Amino acid sequence: MSYIDELLGRDERIVYIARQHLFVLVSSVLTELLLIAILISAGVASQAAFRNQLIGGTPVGQLVLLICGIISIGIVISAFLDYLRWNNEEFIITDQRVIQLRGILSKRSTDSSLEKINDLELRQSWLGRIFDFGDIRVLTASDLGANTMRWVAHPLDFKRELREAQIHYQRGFGYIDPSVEAYVQAAPVERQRQPDIEQTLQTLASLRDQGILSESEFESKKRELLSRL
Repeated sequence: MSYIDELLGRDERIVYIARQHLFVLVSSVLTELLLIAILISAGVASQAAFRNQLIGGTPVGQLVLLICGIISIGIVISAFLDYLRWNNEEFIITDQRVIQLRGILSKRSTDSSLEKINDLELRQSWLGRIFDFGDIRVLTASDLGANTMRWVAHPLDFKRELREAQIHYQRGFGYIDPSVEAYVQAAPVERQRQPDIEQTLQTLASLRDQGILSESEFESKKRELLSRL
């Protein structure tokens, strides 16, 4: 069972899950790779520049290169931790609340009940509009006041799903899958059709009994009518 499953209440359903945009992870990793490249270049350059200088019998250039290598390993570890942080941060809409989940080993969750959400504020820079990410600020009537979710991927979809979840919650029936809702709306029509079909079958049976319709014609019409149910 995942951590989010443990957070959910009885009969609580997940409607939508969003993450931080991949742009966040890529930009962090590229910055760290650039730092590693600079460190390695500095180490190689220092090895050539201080070739004849020694500290305790060890060339200065080699010591600088070793230090740069150790720092580069630390940056690689930092890049891996950035990936884990990005992968473990989720913005979840359920049929009862909005949950912001963060943390790799230690978890931190921030909840905003749908009934306490007063407004949503979406901020997108020009770069965010190009790559489709933005910050969403959830304004609530709780003690927290506002909950900001940064760098959310597809923020317009997230905002739309949250608004729909609010509407469903306010109507008192929670989240309804569109296919189920369409079936429920069509059900009264089907119930209206059913007496008509039954009456038609009775008429056909009467025509068969009078010899106007043959048995095969009656069965063919019967199958056609029943297929409409």
